[in-house]
Parts: sequence; C-alpha cells; structure tokens
Amino acid sequence: MTARRQGPSRWVAAGLLAAVVAVGCGGLKLAALKGTSLPNPPVDRVRVFVREFPVTSKAGVLERRSVVGGGATEQGSSSISALADVGTAIMEISRPCRIEDISGAVLRELRRDSIRVFVDIVEVEDLSDVRLMPNPFLLVPMDSGEAQLEIDGTALIRSQRVSKEFSPLTTGVELAVGITDLQTGIRFDLGGPRTHIRMLFNSKELEEAMAIAVVTRLNQKTLF
Repeated sequence: MTARRQGPSRWVAAGLLAAVVAVGCGGLKLAALKGTSLPNPPVDRVRVFVREFPVTSKAGVLERRSVVGGGATEQGSSSISALADVGTAIMEISRPCRIEDISGAVLRELRRDSIRVFVDIVEVEDLSDVRLMPNPFLLVPMDSGEAQLEIDGTALIRSQRVSKEFSPLTTGVELAVGITDLQTGIRFDLGGPRTHIRMLFNSKELEEAMAIAVVTRLNQKTLF
C-alpha cells in the first residue's frame, strides 16, 4: 500500500524536475531585458548603443599607527615592533586617475561576436578567469533610429592612502549599469553584486576588467 501511494509522487516529482531542467536549458532570460518591451529570451540579437560610463576614483585615508609589543630577549630587554597601515579609514578623498570614462572599452567588448564574461564577478584579480559566450547584443549607431536599448552607467574605483602614499592596487569597483527601453522610455538600474577588482591602479588591464564586468552584468541570466 505504501509503495503504491509513493509511486505517483515520485513520477510527479520527476516530471517537475524535468520541467525545471527544460526551462533552465532553453528558457533562460536576460536580466538586462526584464521590464522592457522586448521578447525575453530574445528572438534575435538586441540592438543597442552605449551612451556614457564616467569613472570616479576615491581613496580611503588610513591612519598610520605603531603597535608596541613587549617581548623578552636573551638579555632580558624588551623588543619593540611597529606595524604600519593599521586602522580604519578616517576620511575619503578623490584620487586622480587617467581612466575617466569606460564607454569606449565597453564598446570594444560588445563589438565581439563572442563576448568575454567573468566566471566570478565578485572577486577579480586578473583577466584570465573569463569564458566566451555568444554576444546577444548588436551595436548600432546612436543616431540610426535602429536601437532598442540604451546602455549607460557609472564606475567608482576604490583604493587606499596611508600617509601620503596611495596603494598600488585597487580595493574594489562599484558599477552602476542602466538600461533604457527606447520604445517605452522606461529606464531601470541593472542590479548586481559589488565587484572586488584588485588590480594595478590606473592600468590598461583595470580599464579592460571594468568593461568586462559591465558586459558580464549585461549577460546575466535568470529563470524568471
């Protein structure tokens, strides 16, 4: 009796699992198209243009402290050790950066037939941890009248300064990516986790990493 009652349940569970797998394989939607008037999943490459992506740079100023510890030596005297760069940021200041706008770098990434996306967008230390995916977007001129979506956003580079010395590596990058449906005029922000990019400040690789992070956000998939 028990076995007979459990049998149909197992078949129902198996059917639901198969449906979920089928949706997961063939019905994944682009997060960038949620809330727009476009079909999702897209039936063709989405025609887009990139407006602007201004970049600002901030550094958290840390206090340089000395920590004195007493430790007995062979002669019985105390040893003193100084630990620098200890403490939390007491203020935040602007840090000059040659990277003022990454729209050009984003355009270069979106011109590819296969785009690069980060495997782990939260922790980025170099450009090697990427995979190639088919590009769901097609770039068109801003004034062509063919675009379906407008992409824009901002980037904030964070680093540190101890005394008068800036850290050579960044501590993180905050990205805000905006999508505008040009048919309805509705604009929304594409959410996502903060990206911790620890790379050489002011470098070409950092600029490229930020552009790939933007493209990764645009290519994020969702079931609903």
